[in-house]
Amino acid sequence: MSVYVTVGSTGFDRLIQTVSGKAFLQALSSQGFRRLVVQYGTSAHKFEPPATWSDTHGISIESFDYTSRPSQLIEQADLIISHAGTGSILEALHSGTPIIIVVNRELMDDHQSEIAHELASSGYVAVAEPATLVDAIARNVYMGLVPYPAADPRPIGEIIDEETL
Repeated sequence: MSVYVTVGSTGFDRLIQTVSGKAFLQALSSQGFRRLVVQYGTSAHKFEPPATWSDTHGISIESFDYTSRPSQLIEQADLIISHAGTGSILEALHSGTPIIIVVNRELMDDHQSEIAHELASSGYVAVAEPATLVDAIARNVYMGLVPYPAADPRPIGEIIDEETL
């Protein structure tokens, strides 16, 4: 099983530091995950995975700053761990893959927390912070999430018809 971690077009040092740590890798391994793909953006300096196979707990790790194929990586993942950027969240939700949104409380207005908790209140996502992510994995918070409804394109077409006719 595979996990895809994304920070989008910026960086998120605390998240990247957490996902490259031994405790996180052990939690993934205990849940049956064997592959970790990390898109770290501008947080490369915080990505320091263990050097030995035994310290990775058997997890194969791939990492990069940015990718031109995020949709492909999302489709290949069994779990997505994402910053709370709206674009990343929506892409993950539309894929049907379970998602844990990790909130960056260091941002000025804490708007990410509002978005994440609203989606969590409907059961579409699980929410964590860097300090609680290992526990969230260990507790399987991503299991049993409600599928995000598919978009219905008809309403926008009806609005366009009304405005143009």
